[in-house]
Amino acid sequence: MPKNRPRCQVCGGQMKRNGTTSKGTTRWRCKTCGASATKTRSDITHAAVFRQFIEHCTSTTALRQIAGDAGISRSTMKRQFSWCWLVDVPDPTIGHEGRVYDQVFLDGTYTASGCLIVAATLDHVIAWHWCTHETTRDYQLLLERIPAPLIAVIDGGQGAASAIKTCWPGTKIQRCLVHAQRVVRRYTTSRPRTDAGRAIYQLALNLTKITDLDEAAAWGAQLHEYGTIYRDWMNQKTWITDPLTKQRTWSWTHERTRKAYNSLNHLWRNQLLFVYLDPPDGVLDSSRIKSTTNSLEGGINAQLKLLARTHRGRSGEHQRRMLEWWLYLKTELPDDPVEIARRSNWGQDQLAKVSTLPHNENQADHETGRPALYDNAIDTNYTHSIGIQKGHI
Repeated sequence: MPKNRPRCQVCGGQMKRNGTTSKGTTRWRCKTCGASATKTRSDITHAAVFRQFIEHCTSTTALRQIAGDAGISRSTMKRQFSWCWLVDVPDPTIGHEGRVYDQVFLDGTYTASGCLIVAATLDHVIAWHWCTHETTRDYQLLLERIPAPLIAVIDGGQGAASAIKTCWPGTKIQRCLVHAQRVVRRYTTSRPRTDAGRAIYQLALNLTKITDLDEAAAWGAQLHEYGTIYRDWMNQKTWITDPLTKQRTWSWTHERTRKAYNSLNHLWRNQLLFVYLDPPDGVLDSSRIKSTTNSLEGGINAQLKLLARTHRGRSGEHQRRMLEWWLYLKTELPDDPVEIARRSNWGQDQLAKVSTLPHNENQADHETGRPALYDNAIDTNYTHSIGIQKGHI
């Protein structure tokens, strides 16, 4: 007897081939009771659908184009994808608890579904976390899942810096030099009108041109010289009189230039600018240590925004799941998404996790005075505290 011959679902008897259906599928008929049926391989069908789902979620291919390639309508393809959204994306940090990286880049990007904080290396994504804003607590929830690296590169957000000091106290912090330049340009503009503004803006532009420790020391000397030359000029104050209260208050005359200088001076004094030139002990390849978050912003965040913009019809949980699948495939050793879906029984295991409300029988009685869960009649006894209510139902 062939191994692929099915058994009857009615009586369990043997079945034999009995022609084909209108679609060309082999029809089987039971020898005992005469029941007719066809064989289906739902796992093959689900695997093909999930491959199409992953292609749609991780690329800019439109749903209409995928449906056209499959020879079905867009609405049919959308209905076939309904169970695919239930498959959970695995956590890439599980199984890699002992991996220590030389350098980790941290940054957040905002989408319609919220803020997505991503931790990555030059080569792959490590982990991610969804939140509302880039707060210290949200960064801590992400960093607690990753072993402390030797160097962490951030864009200057206070939430990331505070979380690193708490979760990774031994990690060196490298401030992204491009973001440091942007802070200065925000205060001075790209065309400063004063000599002091042009000088501090030029110092900021020179940051990304430094290649060794001697040039870094020379840049620090120039910053110190700038503070000495323009100290009196930056300390000038302007007194303002309130026309209503006649009270006099003062403010810095050249406040924006002063803030630009203080931003660079703070980074220089706290040794946050040139960690990439003097990496800590244990770094395997010092030539791969970078001074900016360009690899994260251009290689990952920009692609996430492009994906969200292309599939802008997706929002909420569907957009989150779509971006998570893209990030998961960019991890170091991702599993086959079809195998992940197969292990979760094609999304049915996620449905089984939904807890059902327990059914409690009505155990109330008038002798013990226990309240009823529900009533099925109007009490005929007179109750003084309850009156007859009139109105529309």
